[in-house]
Amino acid sequence: MSDGGLLQKAMDVQQPADEVVAVAVADSRKKTLIPNSLPIGIGLAVVSIVSMWLYSIPSIQSDYALLIIVPIVLAGAGWFLIWDGMSRKYTEVISVTILLLLASPFISSSLFSSSITITDSELSSDAETITLTIRESGGLFGGSSGDADVSISFGGENVWDSVMPLSINLNDGIGKYGKLVLPIVEFYSGNAADDSRYVVTVDSGGSSDSFILNSGHLERTIDTTQNLAVGAMGEGNDCSGNKDSCVIGVGLKAWVGLQANVGNPPAPLPHANFELTATLTKDGVTAISYPTVTVINGEATWDSMSGEYGSGSSDVGDFGSEIILDGSVEDIAINMQFIPRDDWQESDFGCYEFTVSATQGPPWGDRTAHVSTTFYELAEFGGEDENGPQTDESWTQVSSC
Repeated sequence: MSDGGLLQKAMDVQQPADEVVAVAVADSRKKTLIPNSLPIGIGLAVVSIVSMWLYSIPSIQSDYALLIIVPIVLAGAGWFLIWDGMSRKYTEVISVTILLLLASPFISSSLFSSSITITDSELSSDAETITLTIRESGGLFGGSSGDADVSISFGGENVWDSVMPLSINLNDGIGKYGKLVLPIVEFYSGNAADDSRYVVTVDSGGSSDSFILNSGHLERTIDTTQNLAVGAMGEGNDCSGNKDSCVIGVGLKAWVGLQANVGNPPAPLPHANFELTATLTKDGVTAISYPTVTVINGEATWDSMSGEYGSGSSDVGDFGSEIILDGSVEDIAINMQFIPRDDWQESDFGCYEFTVSATQGPPWGDRTAHVSTTFYELAEFGGEDENGPQTDESWTQVSSC
């Protein structure tokens, strides 16, 4: 075989290899679909990560929840451009790297910051304060102890702001928690209702939560009263002048609370504070002037006058809005203690006016008197003829005097 033959064969073998390299270079350049896709992709990825850090701010998450779409879309576009710029290689590495960077603000938050949640509210035994239970989650290396910004709104209007110390220093089977005590007298602005609720917001350590306070704890302002005077009847020896029946006394009742349906007693206010006066008069002359009743947190007290007006105390509001104004004599027929007629300052026959008035001082009320009045006719009747002695007496509610 000639040298020329061998050299020619070597050249023939070498030529295809060079062509393969050239083709490979050309092919690798053709794999990039978008010019400068790598730097553009890196830029979009950086913007998406910065956007996610902004979105991780609790207030932005709360007010603009849908904004999370922005960093996700930018990250997706950045991933595609980086992948394209790197000749569509390293798919898993690019994906994991971008996902970790996107999750970094939330990983950081879970390690170095915490979130608070208001889980419960409790009324004190004297009904003067409400204690919030605040639980903490997250924050492996951080905590929410420190000053807390506390605000309360009523019916959508802000009524109270305060900076209070908060320590998440208690623990139970559920987890870590702290307490905040709210003084009701400082923020009370009227009765809580379905359309006028008290909402407390606590902001501490970059975390915030809101809680609707129990409406039953924040119904304190009365707006109506009702009353009733029940006649206690006697027979035979109970009566003077040989009468068959007679009025031997009267039992007094009052209802104080919130306006209910017409014909029904007022709804109770178990935590209201107020003063109640009650008088029975005839033609402007006082027959009974009941001692002033003071009600504080459901407990009514008054001067019993050594038993002349019952025990001097009773519970109000737990089972209704009724207040029984006891007298000195028990009567099973009317199921209450009545004030004997012999103790009235005026006891002649005629029309009597029974008036009840309830007032409240700030912040529960503006000392406006809520007054109710009923009228009763004390009369005698019977006998064989109208000119003879009357044999019976009656105590009848009438529309007016």
